[in-house]
Amino acid sequence: MQRFRIEHIGYLTVNIGDTAKSFEMLGYKAGRTVDDDTQQTRICFLHKEGEVNIELVEPYESNRTMQKMLVKQGVSPYHTCYEVDDIDEAYKLMMDSGWTALFEPVASPAFNNRRICYFWKRDVGLIELVNK
Repeated sequence: MQRFRIEHIGYLTVNIGDTAKSFEMLGYKAGRTVDDDTQQTRICFLHKEGEVNIELVEPYESNRTMQKMLVKQGVSPYHTCYEVDDIDEAYKLMMDSGWTALFEPVASPAFNNRRICYFWKRDVGLIELVNK
């Protein structure tokens, strides 16, 4: 049976540096920032002992979809990521359960090239899966 474990909460932001400074007050520390040319984003993970990680996602100017999201909702959480043991099995399970895939699993530089994919469902919203 596939297990889904919360890995992080993703925040869409205009500026990783500014948002990371605000999270410092809450006890989070920023890791390195990574460019993901495939998704057209800059990504930085924030860590706090005993707490769920926060992912800050800053879209490239060319990423029109995420730029529009920023205009509409501002800096805010926009997805929850779940770690899975077998992303191919989880992908099939999600598809069989009526979720809409945004894309098939791809390697992500933010996760040392572990594979990720995104799904959407009207009554849940946007989620990301990352292979363990």
